[in-house]
Amino acid sequence: MTIDRAAALAAASDLLRIEANAVLHQVEALDGDFLDVVAHICGEHGNTLVAGIGKSGLVARQFASKLASIGARAFYYSAIDSLHGELGLLREGDLLILLSNSGQTQELVDVAKAAQPRGVKVAAMVGRVPSTLSRMADWTLKVHVESEATDTKLPTASTTAMLAFADALVVAVATEKGFTAKDFGRNHPGGTLGVVLGAYVDDLMARAPDHVALVGPDRPILETLLEMTRHPSGAALVVDADDRLLGLITDGDIRRGLARVGKDLLDRDTRALMTPKPRTCRTGTTAMAALAQMESPSQVYVLPVVDADNKVLGLLRMHDLAGLDVARTAG
Repeated sequence: MTIDRAAALAAASDLLRIEANAVLHQVEALDGDFLDVVAHICGEHGNTLVAGIGKSGLVARQFASKLASIGARAFYYSAIDSLHGELGLLREGDLLILLSNSGQTQELVDVAKAAQPRGVKVAAMVGRVPSTLSRMADWTLKVHVESEATDTKLPTASTTAMLAFADALVVAVATEKGFTAKDFGRNHPGGTLGVVLGAYVDDLMARAPDHVALVGPDRPILETLLEMTRHPSGAALVVDADDRLLGLITDGDIRRGLARVGKDLLDRDTRALMTPKPRTCRTGTTAMAALAQMESPSQVYVLPVVDADNKVLGLLRMHDLAGLDVARTAG
């Protein structure tokens, strides 16, 4: 099948511009009601239940999931199921956040009517004000867009703006609660992201001296290369007689030296190729902080771990911070 490539790219580009502008316009909607909802969630008066129908329902599921991931007592709440026996889940002090672009979704209107006599606060995240839901709500979160991104009225700009606004609320709650990457790691122990966020250098590094190549500065480069072969970390740490760090030499340093000098390089002292005073980190450093050190100002692939006296304790590799090796090492 052949397609009109120019037309397809133009449509896609137009959509991205329209959706980006729709998101930016939501900054104007960060008002007092927004802050009141943040305060209520942070006050932990009860559960936060998020409901929507159709495309708004999909946003609601993600919204509730993100709130839960930052430690809020938040759940997705099925408006349809609630009207068929599950209103009993609602308790005084709970917050019900109802997502509807039109602000008229009948199932959500019915849930709001049933919830408020039970002492449940209602926040309406709607694209239209005034609307039935905005009139009923204790707080209105207005997420208005001028138009969808296509003439077919397929929910595009409206759902993107609603998702971004929900994310803004999640981040505001996380900021107010003092939520950290370490906290996120505890709430997200599965998967590489959770492992990295919850891990420390101590958990991930290869420990010296058993698993790290340590060599003196006077050792011939050939012997250093053999030591690196016995401890395949891609690098050797150059140390003094008390194992204090003097420098770093990588297998790349040796390859480049051989290409430049030839085999005579192997008889030279290791200090001839080492990088003196390399970047280091201390035990107790988070994996994320170590990763930031390895990536800036220029990327390095190994990071020596030292104590307060610059004595080598281990070696962290970029490889240890990605993929299955992280999960295996951090447990």
